[in-house]
Amino acid sequence: MRICIIIFCTLVFLNTAQFVETFRYQDEKKLIVNFENINPGQYYKNETSPIYPNIRVEVIEDGENELTLRILNPLDTFEIPHKFPFPYTKYDSYYGEYDYQVNENGIFFSVSRYDGSPVFTITNATVLSLLYSELHTDLISEDTFGFGERRLNSFRIPKGEFSIWNHDFWEFDTQVGFSLYGAHPVILQRYNQQYHIVLLRSSRPMTLERTDDELIYRVTGGQLEFKIFLGKQNVKELIKKYHQYLNGWELHPFWSSGWHQSRWGYQNTSVIKDVIRNYKESNIPLEVIWTDLDYMQDRKDFTLNEEDYPRADLQQITNRTQKDGVHWVPIVDPGIAVDSDCGRDLVQSGAYIKSNRQSQTPYLGYVWPGDVYFTDFNHPKAYELWHKCHKDWFIKYQIAPSGIWIDMNELANFRDGEKQKGPKLNDEIFELKDLPWDAMGTMTLEGHTIAIDALHEGNGVYFNTSTKYISELDFHNFNGFLEQIEQRKLLQDIQNKTLIFQLSRSSTFGSGRFSAIWFGDNASTWAWLRSSIYQMFNFNLFGIPFNGDDICGFNQNTTPQLCARWIQLGAFYPFARDHNSLGSLDQEPYLYEITKISAQKSIQLRYEFLKYYYFLFISQRDSKIKAGSGTIVDPLWFKYQNDPQTFNIETQFQIGNIIVNPVVDEQTDSSLNYSELQFYVPLEANWVSLESGKRIPNGWNTINRTFTDNAFLALEAGSIIQHSNSTGVMRLREMSSDIDLIVVLNESGQATGSYMSIKDYDDEQTILQRCWNDQYTCIREISVRTFKDTLLFINNKASNDRSEEVNIKNIIIYMNQQILRVEINVSSFTQSWQINL
Repeated sequence: MRICIIIFCTLVFLNTAQFVETFRYQDEKKLIVNFENINPGQYYKNETSPIYPNIRVEVIEDGENELTLRILNPLDTFEIPHKFPFPYTKYDSYYGEYDYQVNENGIFFSVSRYDGSPVFTITNATVLSLLYSELHTDLISEDTFGFGERRLNSFRIPKGEFSIWNHDFWEFDTQVGFSLYGAHPVILQRYNQQYHIVLLRSSRPMTLERTDDELIYRVTGGQLEFKIFLGKQNVKELIKKYHQYLNGWELHPFWSSGWHQSRWGYQNTSVIKDVIRNYKESNIPLEVIWTDLDYMQDRKDFTLNEEDYPRADLQQITNRTQKDGVHWVPIVDPGIAVDSDCGRDLVQSGAYIKSNRQSQTPYLGYVWPGDVYFTDFNHPKAYELWHKCHKDWFIKYQIAPSGIWIDMNELANFRDGEKQKGPKLNDEIFELKDLPWDAMGTMTLEGHTIAIDALHEGNGVYFNTSTKYISELDFHNFNGFLEQIEQRKLLQDIQNKTLIFQLSRSSTFGSGRFSAIWFGDNASTWAWLRSSIYQMFNFNLFGIPFNGDDICGFNQNTTPQLCARWIQLGAFYPFARDHNSLGSLDQEPYLYEITKISAQKSIQLRYEFLKYYYFLFISQRDSKIKAGSGTIVDPLWFKYQNDPQTFNIETQFQIGNIIVNPVVDEQTDSSLNYSELQFYVPLEANWVSLESGKRIPNGWNTINRTFTDNAFLALEAGSIIQHSNSTGVMRLREMSSDIDLIVVLNESGQATGSYMSIKDYDDEQTILQRCWNDQYTCIREISVRTFKDTLLFINNKASNDRSEEVNIKNIIIYMNQQILRVEINVSSFTQSWQINL
């Protein structure tokens, strides 16, 4: 790369502070520039936020086409560690096809490609102070995505100001403070048909304002670090590189891919048994039942209300040696009741978040069971305590959940801020009134959560600082992240398994390595249905591809039409769960005729492709990081970006070689039982209808879809897709080990693809040893060519193949605008065979 350097320039900041360059050093991979404030003593709005006396700017070339910009100050000591489990650069490299400048021509910092295309430019920093920093960057493209978690009406970031602070809030993002449960301060941008990613690696509360020509970062102080990834035309490869930095994502157990049913308000096990029975009688598959707070005694974690939830009933419900047995996932909140066994153990261990109002006193929160304490997951005794609470719970009640649902871990708190009064324990820890600016606006940083001066262990397991305590201001956005890590470890230990399923509400950059995610509370409206597609795109960008939304909506009452359409869409979420709230009308899919038929069709269709869906996760295994990397659900423009129209298509999505086209708008004419579905086929695409086998014209298409039709699926010509017969399958363990192959011939009569040669997808050891570990593979590549009236199949075996022999029962051929089904019963070990047409 090339570097342009101007020495001893002056940077002018707000409040008459002047920073003058005093030192510059450069070696092969790093540039260091020091600046001194020659007009010290200034502050931003109040004296608790002094302008920095000096700053140090570092630019580090730390990966191939990656670089880091660090703006460091002498007043802060907290930094996010650059080691696992936190994101960090894995592969040292000096190679980069870019130029960068620091302090040149009045520009604070800029990166551009060799062709002159801009990437990331900080035009100026109007404030750099202890508790507030403001950086202005150029908006170089309308195609700007990410910066979440939030609910928007588009995948793109629109004009406006958007906050990041993990928050128990669920509505659409219409003003500052309406951020949701996760902190992902990353943007993906497209300029001149090339892509780049910029992560602001900070845990402090912040906002991003998008104007006509700028992106303005406002951060509540702290060390500022930007990690920049430069890609080219292949956006999926760039995102894969970002995921490698995040430590990748973990594989989920196959059973968790099935259909899940939940609600807050299942009063007892008799209701749950009725739900399971009604699913069965309605011929709708069901894999997992969930329980919300209802199963607890007085809504206390690690208890069981045995009057309404007898252990014998739970044991019967979860007995999967019996035909009707299902998996069970209960909820666990981080707020531990003060008068519970686990609460008393927590106090004895000392592993609690502390109040800054009274020495060594646990911070007193208030959630579902009343007064609660919160575990400090940075404390050296936190894992031992959390493990004991779970193990005692399992043993005492003789229960065996298949996974855990960790909710409220932002942290949510029904009492805003601090209850304790009196002087602060540590005067150096900032409280809310000290801040010159609140990133949440009128919502405030302490709204529905704990005080920002609550204390975490400073010399801890994950953050090991030079101070005795870390404040909630720095720690807050990592509360859920560290709980995910500890929860995963203890489940692996107690269950003696590697593949763990847990679902978390809160997340941050790096969470995908430890937990699945759902999009939190939503509402039963068409706008929320549509927004779930944008959320899927975002969380694939964020590195958490196993995700989904509450199908049919959580809050408010659904309608049969809305729920039917949501089931059709949700059947293709990576994680598919029907869930609704206490007080809402029941919405199990068997309750209405159109939802019952929709569920029968759509969930069966999901199950037909579920092994293919799982294959897509397996195929993204990254041997460099021993985890998954890359996206699973994509917008059309990820593949068809040469057609500019695809950038405006936000409700169609692609899963491998399958394109899902759901109905997302209400039919308001009560005389009609169908809706017109408009969907777009990119100009360069060759798609065929799954249902008819006919080639779909390029451009806009319109078809009628009744309320009971499933989402309209298209298949890419030239592909081979693994398929299963799911007829009559109520539990995934009932699915035959036989597989089918769908062969979609292109205009040249050819197709290629892959499949997994595995018999039992619930056999964890087989999945790990034959599919997920470095030295083995269970993926077979296959190709088809047409010779006159013959199809020739070549089944390629990798040199490190450790697959199991499975029976390929049927070949389903899409050719010449028709569908042919041929029963062949060929072993997956057969290297070649042919079919006469």
